[in-house]
Amino acid sequence: MSRNIGQRSKKARREWIQIDALSCGTGWDEKDLTKPQILIEDVFGASHPGSYHLNGLAEEASIGVFQEGGRPANFHGTDLCDGWAMLHDGMNYILPSREILCDLVEVHGRVIPWDGVVLISSCDKSVPAHLMAAARLNIPAIHIPGGSNRIGPRMSHSVLVGETATQMRQGKDVSRQVRDYTLTACPGFGACQFMGTASTMQCMSEALGMTLPGAALTPASLFDIRRTARRTGEQVMARFNQRTDPFASHCPSARNPCRRSALRPHQSGDPLSG
Repeated sequence: MSRNIGQRSKKARREWIQIDALSCGTGWDEKDLTKPQILIEDVFGASHPGSYHLNGLAEEASIGVFQEGGRPANFHGTDLCDGWAMLHDGMNYILPSREILCDLVEVHGRVIPWDGVVLISSCDKSVPAHLMAAARLNIPAIHIPGGSNRIGPRMSHSVLVGETATQMRQGKDVSRQVRDYTLTACPGFGACQFMGTASTMQCMSEALGMTLPGAALTPASLFDIRRTARRTGEQVMARFNQRTDPFASHCPSARNPCRRSALRPHQSGDPLSG
């Protein structure tokens, strides 16, 4: 249980009582007002499979916070997949979306003086956005990677490659194969199934010490990822009680393990060029 060693919002709440009224207007009670207040920030939305399931992980993280004596609040700001933007001018907005999402999380985290934050994301732009926001906020923080999707039939995945893609570009009739791809390439929820930027960023988050051990390798479809999310809610309360720096390893020496992580075979090099 929380020792409540110093709620960051206490002074602001005492001097501007509307803060408590606003909280009570979202379902809080009087006991909640004095508990450590934890922001649960996710990118849940119907924007792509990598974010479609994250509300479930946010619910588990909230339970973990409750169990350890805190009061969670769920905030959202969905991300976008590069796949939506291919071959049209939408691609001009994909990279800026990372900075916008980071700014949004910082706004959520600074307007209200939270005691800690849990960040939940899966993909190319949302994971680095959340890590940058954690560094800016400088409060106890943990990241929950959203995991990867299940593999499709015959080891297919979310990007159409190989012989079928070549034949389609040559104008050959591959309508049956394309239909198979359309219906099975993303058989569930989670990030892309290969070691692209999304999975690489999840691994780098763990390399930075921003996740629980093993969290970057948990498939999105397993119940284990929900248990990890609940433990994360518990752990952010422990970090609050210990007043742990969100990036205990966020120093020049932390760059080396992250670079090694990104440069391992079969991982994306995009994080090194961002």
